[in-house]
Amino acid sequence: MSDSIDKQVQRGMIVELDFAVLPGHQLLLKISTDLFTKAGLTVDATLMARYMGGKSFSNGLNALVAKQEKTIDVPALIAETNIAFSAALTQSLKNMPADIVKFVSTILAKGVKVIIISRADVEAVKALFPNPSENLLFQTDTSSGFGFLGWDVWRRAARKNNLRERLCVAIVGSGFSVKGALTSSMGAMFKENPLTAYQDFSGGDVSIQHFNDALAHDVAAMLRV
Repeated sequence: MSDSIDKQVQRGMIVELDFAVLPGHQLLLKISTDLFTKAGLTVDATLMARYMGGKSFSNGLNALVAKQEKTIDVPALIAETNIAFSAALTQSLKNMPADIVKFVSTILAKGVKVIIISRADVEAVKALFPNPSENLLFQTDTSSGFGFLGWDVWRRAARKNNLRERLCVAIVGSGFSVKGALTSSMGAMFKENPLTAYQDFSGGDVSIQHFNDALAHDVAAMLRV
């Protein structure tokens, strides 16, 4: 079998680190609430879910600004929020659950390529995975979605790393990311939290309770490795 075919048929697991492992939704809500309030908007968790949930950051914030009839530099506010969010994620890495590292190592041992997507500092993320592997790769999240990754990010992550979407499993933290992964033809395992429990997780394959050997077995079964 040629090298090109080997790469084409390799299985992959793509991890939405910020929202499936780190407390990204809680951090994003707090940072956004603080900065939006400072900019003159009235916000709370309910309004954020209504105007930002499932939307691009730009579209959601523009809708909120229009509803409250404010004059705000939306691109500047988005940029400020993204910078603060990335810094907070990087800080939160010190409390990242240790079981995710062992889980990733178990998946790698099965010959599956693992892609870690995050807005945290990439070198800080890499430092938490002490056993380098050519099959362990890290990618900065470029999604325009507010608190989720859209189908284009999942597809881009697969294609950029010589994977095919139908041979990938996505580890996600929201119902919106479930839909993005499914739309790009991936399987989806999801970890809910109190801020995403209202979302539609239908179509997801496995509800994640722990990153353990049982979940690694489920990943292997889905990918048939």
